[in-house]
Amino acid sequence: MVSLTLMATVMVGFIGSFIQSRRVTESNVLHAAATSMIYGLIEQMKQLDYATLLPNYEIDPFAPTGRTPPYVRVRLNQSTVIWLQVVHTAAPGTPRGPLTTPSSSATAASVGAIQNYIGSIPLSTVTGSTSQQINLDIWMWIDEIPDLHDGVSEVKKITIVYTYSYVDGSATRTVRDRELFLRTRFDQ
Repeated sequence: MVSLTLMATVMVGFIGSFIQSRRVTESNVLHAAATSMIYGLIEQMKQLDYATLLPNYEIDPFAPTGRTPPYVRVRLNQSTVIWLQVVHTAAPGTPRGPLTTPSSSATAASVGAIQNYIGSIPLSTVTGSTSQQINLDIWMWIDEIPDLHDGVSEVKKITIVYTYSYVDGSATRTVRDRELFLRTRFDQ
């Protein structure tokens, strides 16, 4: 009887550690998926024309209604194109992009951003209740930051704050992160 109790206790410990390990692994996989999606968008932005497309002030006839310039047009996947509305600060204005990652309770309006809710993005081709999805929201600032004193005339600082959420058991988890990169006119 004692041995059965001891074995049951050990098995409960194994099951608990297995469940916790699965949750941590799934969290890491979802973070990697969201981050690689953002890096894919950044790589596309690095290839855009510096003067006319970063950001674009022309009205795109294919943009969804309600999307007004300035925006950046990027491809999310093979079949989905999105227009990310941006807050653009031309030189010699004061940069408006955040210097740190905004708190998880911050809203787009509270940090001076434009809400770009991308929606639910499936992470697998499995359908039904077992497929995992992330809900992605992107805020973006493009600040022109020339430093004429040091001979730097055409540089843009692009700040992207992205928030994603996913379902973890019965709870919805929300994660916010920030990426920042510099783009010069001569990067292409």
